[in-house]
Amino acid sequence: MGVITDGDLRRALERFPDLLQRRARDVMTRNPKGIEADALAAEALRRMEEHAITSLFVFERPGDRAPIGIIHLHDILKAGVV
Repeated sequence: MGVITDGDLRRALERFPDLLQRRARDVMTRNPKGIEADALAAEALRRMEEHAITSLFVFERPGDRAPIGIIHLHDILKAGVV
């Protein structure tokens, strides 16, 4: 499992002159950051700030590796969580 973020693409552009010939696994983040579905939005915001990222995979339970969703910084801000 993995995800390709805008940061992954920016780094890949610097590393691979033949980026368009690369496979997703060559540039993806293999262990994306996540949070459990029942966690507070404030905790999601704290984790995003801690890791300097703008989104988290959402998992049903701790230890799950199949995400059930994604939460983005803009979702949290739009909800008024600060």
